[in-house]
Amino acid sequence: MSEQRDPGTTSASLAQLDQPPIFVVGAARSGTTWVYDILTSHPQVAGVYESWLFTRNNGLGAVFNSAHWPPNRSGLSGLLEREALLEETRAFADRLLARALKPEHRFLIEKSPSHVFAVPLIHELYPRSRFIHVLRDGRDVTVSVRAAARSWVPQWRQAFGRSVLTSARAWSHAVRRARKLGAELGDQFLEVRFEEIKQDPLGAYRRLLEFCEISYDDSLLQQIHDQTDFASNYKSNEEGFRRGGRVGDWRTHFNVLDAVQFNLAAGDTLIETGYEENRRWASSVLRKTSPGR
Repeated sequence: MSEQRDPGTTSASLAQLDQPPIFVVGAARSGTTWVYDILTSHPQVAGVYESWLFTRNNGLGAVFNSAHWPPNRSGLSGLLEREALLEETRAFADRLLARALKPEHRFLIEKSPSHVFAVPLIHELYPRSRFIHVLRDGRDVTVSVRAAARSWVPQWRQAFGRSVLTSARAWSHAVRRARKLGAELGDQFLEVRFEEIKQDPLGAYRRLLEFCEISYDDSLLQQIHDQTDFASNYKSNEEGFRRGGRVGDWRTHFNVLDAVQFNLAAGDTLIETGYEENRRWASSVLRKTSPGR
């Protein structure tokens, strides 16, 4: 068994970092990749892109599920205590994450949208880590998810990309989960809106870098902008990974049925997040599609 250490510190493999890894999470197609690109454009920041390292289905989270920790101590609970497993898991995760580091790196960003459901485990492993939740209007998210399911990620057709209803439910579930965890994490959690980055990119860069305690100057902010600005760097492609990052895209894609389904599944979450004041927004879609308009 590895030597016990303070879980707030990093192992030798991550010792060059100024702080533990920082995690970018959120609903799929909310802009997590854009935030990842912004942060990893900084020369001192290393990036790990969608490792899924701590998820229950595809990562280390599986060894902490209830199958291993029943009252009769079958599974891994028959071999070691949970605290010991946390220590072993932390050391292994450190070694994997450290593979992304180069000598100049002082910070590490890991971006996996699905880690929004693994935040409690990650927080146990790295109690001083910080989390960035990227929030985007769920209707635009739904349009993007559905477009991706029709093109470059067809497996989503059997999951949350199957319909507007399933996409809306998935967005609402992820957002509510993130916001609940954010209330518990306090100043270790930052929520940044996709729309605010579009409206005031330099201000958003400052907010992100200051939250991560990563130093910058105006010249570096402009460099980040030059490398990651949507209009300058990404060609819109309806069937590609980057469709264009349009705000309010749902207004040209939703029909009446789409609006009704989204309102049914996630209307309350739209209101809770401030994207709408009430559920009457859906009537604008009805007016738009009415005969004679």
